[in-house]
Amino acid sequence: MQYGKLPLSKYNEENDTEIYYYPDINSLFWLELQESNEKILVSEIVSLIEKLNIKNLIFLRESNQQWISNFTKNRKDFIPLIKAVNYFSEHKIKNKYNGGVKVNNAEFETFIENFYILTRCDSGFFDFNFIDENENYLFYLHYSGDLRIITLNRNANQRIMTVVHETKLVDSMREDSSRIESSPN
Repeated sequence: MQYGKLPLSKYNEENDTEIYYYPDINSLFWLELQESNEKILVSEIVSLIEKLNIKNLIFLRESNQQWISNFTKNRKDFIPLIKAVNYFSEHKIKNKYNGGVKVNNAEFETFIENFYILTRCDSGFFDFNFIDENENYLFYLHYSGDLRIITLNRNANQRIMTVVHETKLVDSMREDSSRIESSPN
């Protein structure tokens, strides 16, 4: 399977359980902005991704469910959410769509901005990950604005330690996560 390092889950009807697949990891980091600011969060995430020389990201839901719920599609109470749903609809990600999406670096900012709006506004939009094509980094954007980065090999781990200091993202100090080493400067 292409992009076989993306986490997946499937419901097993025979024994009424969820089956989870998760890749082997090198390190797991949780990052946040030095000062919480939704306006610069997306640009800092994009900056980090670009500094990692990532040209394309693949977004996929862990479970086999549609991207946009009917409830979210029909909400009319929050203009940014309406615009985000329209953005995805214009890109053929409508309420029945449940596949992966490949996003190139020219679209990172707009796509992630709309993706983050859905993450914040739809509690059912919680199990999406995105990965680079070379499968070095696995990302997850939490509704709080924290970014989880799982490095899938030692080289990726060393690279993230170097470039994270070139952004305004810092270690969020979550339990059970790896620590970002202090900047060498």
